[in-house]
Amino acid sequence: MEEPVTIREGAPAVPRLKRWLDLGWSIGMAVVAALLIRAFVLEAFYIPSASMEPTLEPGDFILVNRLLYDFHPPRRGDIIVFPFPRDEHWDFVKRVIGLPGDLIEARNGRVWVNGKRLTEAYLPRPAGGPVTTDLAARQVPPEQLFVLGDNRSASLDSRYWGTVDEHKVIGKAFLIYWSHGPHWWDIRWGRIGHWLP
Repeated sequence: MEEPVTIREGAPAVPRLKRWLDLGWSIGMAVVAALLIRAFVLEAFYIPSASMEPTLEPGDFILVNRLLYDFHPPRRGDIIVFPFPRDEHWDFVKRVIGLPGDLIEARNGRVWVNGKRLTEAYLPRPAGGPVTTDLAARQVPPEQLFVLGDNRSASLDSRYWGTVDEHKVIGKAFLIYWSHGPHWWDIRWGRIGHWLP
């Protein structure tokens, strides 16, 4: 004959309490890690304008790597986020075209860097016509960047307000993590997860 099993009152409480403590510890560490990543590595931005179409469209949400430029300076072709030089309360997103010391000009609707025509496969091609307004040759000052929007006809950029201090760049945009059309429920699934060139 089997002996009856004695159940001690409250015995399961210790493992249950340990599970809750472990869960609380895990959630706390995840929050701390997320805050550290947000503060030092990644930052999210919303695109409100058409100045970077077709690469970035109004309604896109992008991730920006804040740490990358601690290891090397911005490179030509990078899509960067930076405080607007005339009012640093606003953040702008543009593409780096000219690096410090480069000679930039635009003629016949095309951009030239140091005397060579810049190949810009990311730009919209309006029936083979010009993609930018003409611009007299100018040299990019030391520690400055010359930036343009991909949608040249709808972008206020270095052509109008000058260069960007490379030390004030927030980071490099690298991913569209969410996107919607004119209404928040108009989700553009095809753009979500798109890596930026």
